Amino acid sequence: MANGAREVLAGIATVSDMVTAFADEERCRRLLEAMIWPRGRICPACGCRDSIALAGRDVGRRACPGLYQCSDRECRFQFTATTRTPRHSTKLPLRVWLTGLWLILQSDKGISSVRLAEAIGVSQATAWRMGHALRMLVTREHPLEGTVVMDEFCIGGSPRKDADRPRLGRGRRGQPRTTKTPVLAAVQRPAAPEEGAAAGDARARVVADLSEREARRMLSEHVDVTAHLMSDEWKSFLSIG
Repeated sequence: MANGAREVLAGIATVSDMVTAFADEERCRRLLEAMIWPRGRICPACGCRDSIALAGRDVGRRACPGLYQCSDRECRFQFTATTRTPRHSTKLPLRVWLTGLWLILQSDKGISSVRLAEAIGVSQATAWRMGHALRMLVTREHPLEGTVVMDEFCIGGSPRKDADRPRLGRGRRGQPRTTKTPVLAAVQRPAAPEEGAAAGDARARVVADLSEREARRMLSEHVDVTAHLMSDEWKSFLSIG
């Protein structure tokens, strides 16, 4: 998101350029899609890269503009560029969000919520929340590349012992049979194997279960499609590979 935002907004050098670029909501939507999906649309539910555009209100339909549907038969999830992001279900126009993003990127020393509120015409509390969400997006690092090792683990304390409940084990068929929280982690192997070399980056994500769909979604967001994936013999990982 960080590099994509800077590339898309690179041609907007002055406040006058910014006002012209963000005057039309449809243009703002297309700019946002170019930032969110620099390599093509990705379903936020399953990670599928195939989707279709649904007709919007501009042609007499009830669906909103920029609405897409996943082409995966088991998913069919409908989404937009703001689905499952800090801007999900926002009531503010996209031009307000993009104006705030442009101001943050232009401020080398940062911009306060009070100054941001005055610039985009919202309350200080709204500007604070917007600034927090936008900074989280622009600080997102590059996807993991090269050789990436992926595995799962569970976090949380052990459940209290209860004689009336059956003993829980740990399953491998999608849903862990435990009260702990499942997490998927991916670690990029360092380019230099020498001792003392810089370690590779890592990503971790709390997931609903250990299914292939959740693993594919995590990989689509954090790992480059050209990366070499290494894992154990869990069938979900093998299927994705």
